[in-house]
Amino acid sequence: MPRHYLALLAFGAIASAVIPSTSQAQLGKLTKKATSTAASAAGVPTGNTRAVKKIDLTSAQLAQVNKGLGAAVAQGPAIVKKWEKQQEVLAKQQEEYEKAMAAYTKVKEKYDACVESEKEKAQGKLDAASKKSDQAGEKVQKSVDTTTIMAQAQAAQAAAERVKNGTATAADRQAIADFQKTMAGVQGNSNAMMAAVQEGNAISQAVADSIKKKCGAEPQAPANPASAGKAGGGAPTSAAEEINQASAAAAGMSDSEFRLAKEKAMGYAASNTEVQGGSDTPPDEAKSINSELAQTRDLMAQANKANVPLM
Repeated sequence: MPRHYLALLAFGAIASAVIPSTSQAQLGKLTKKATSTAASAAGVPTGNTRAVKKIDLTSAQLAQVNKGLGAAVAQGPAIVKKWEKQQEVLAKQQEEYEKAMAAYTKVKEKYDACVESEKEKAQGKLDAASKKSDQAGEKVQKSVDTTTIMAQAQAAQAAAERVKNGTATAADRQAIADFQKTMAGVQGNSNAMMAAVQEGNAISQAVADSIKKKCGAEPQAPANPASAGKAGGGAPTSAAEEINQASAAAAGMSDSEFRLAKEKAMGYAASNTEVQGGSDTPPDEAKSINSELAQTRDLMAQANKANVPLM
């Protein structure tokens, strides 16, 4: 709800307390004139009422909204003060964080330079070990022909059965020897690849040890209080949101239901809407609605005076 609407409503609600010595008739003229002037400046219609036959809120719903607004007026100042204090604390924490971050940046730059220096010293060995490992891996891949090995394995297995039965031929013994030779080559290439990998790991570990010894432990960035303090799990993230939650609870509505009903009620109240009894709205219901809207205006004025956000 725009501030000028709330200020306009607040003026009408507290005028009698501000000018105690003015007669009722004079007060009415002064209030009407000031209200009209303020409303015109704000672009608000200056008619006394906006007569309608029906609105999309019942008197019962308006009564719920007013219970919520009453809770906002009662609890709002303390909630606003609490959030202001939290903002002061956060601002101080943020200032301390920025100082710590500046110090960390200097230390981290020095650490990174040291790390790069140590890596450059060992880069030749690391590259050589990596190349050796890659070459060994390629050799393993070339030596492993799955189709050929499977065929040799089946032939060697059949030959082994014939050797066992005493019916093996020279070709069977050759098949077994060929398979053993193939597998020996694969095993040798695999061992060479593993040795190259282990050599590379050893060099990498040596570099890591050298970095730790000469550069020290890697500096850790300070925690940002802004991100650490983020609310979660439905917790309010502002004074206005916490006030709305407290108001919704007092009204017996969900947050979203109360927010929607509140916006409608405040809109009707701010535009000085008055429901006329008739076929669309029974006279008694119209009277109750108008009474609740009058209370809504008063509560809006109280909230504005206490600087309690309602939206």
